Formats: sequence, structure tokens, C-alpha cells
Amino acid sequence: MFVLPALIIPLVFGLALYRLYQVPRRLWSGELQLPGARNRLLHAATIAAYLVLLVCTLALGVALARALLVAEDRLSAYWTLLAYMAAYPLVYIGVAWVFYYGLKPASPPRR
Repeated sequence: MFVLPALIIPLVFGLALYRLYQVPRRLWSGELQLPGARNRLLHAATIAAYLVLLVCTLALGVALARALLVAEDRLSAYWTLLAYMAAYPLVYIGVAWVFYYGLKPASPPRR
């Protein structure tokens, strides 16, 4: 019962960290593009999705550190951690869906 979540959560956490690093790097290098001015809602949703993934990743890390290191009431800390761990894959899937539609590869230069 706990084997599948024990495998999925670290995998999704690693994928999220990779995506949090790669998206800004590829945007700054010009490999990816945000939607243009024609689609402002998708542009805003893509930026919001990145921020949601960043905040949820930080919250999961803080909850994990709190549960393992500093919590005096361990049961309460573990319930909080469990809630973050249950929601995190769903957040990642939602963010990946928004990134699929919101981030486009840069078109090659025309000659």
C-alpha cells in the first residue's frame, strides 16, 4: 500500500526540481517561448503554474524537514506531510498540462 507512493513522490519531486530549473534556463536561452500577446490568459496561466509548482515544492520540502527534524508533535507533522504528499503529484500533472500548452519550442530562424 505504501510502496507505490514511496516510489512516486521522490520521482515526481525530482521531476519538479528538474522542471523548475530547466524552464527558466530554456526561456532565457531562447529554446522555449511563452505564448504571445494574442493569448494573454495562457501566458498568465503558464507563469502562475510555474509559481504554483515552486511554492508547492518549497512547501513539501519544508513539511518534510519539519516532520523529520523539528516537530515536537510528530503525528500532526506527519499528517501535514501526508496531505502535501498526496496533493503533490496532482499539482505536478496540472502544471505539466499547462506547460504543454503554454510553452512552445522556439521556431528556427528563417533564411
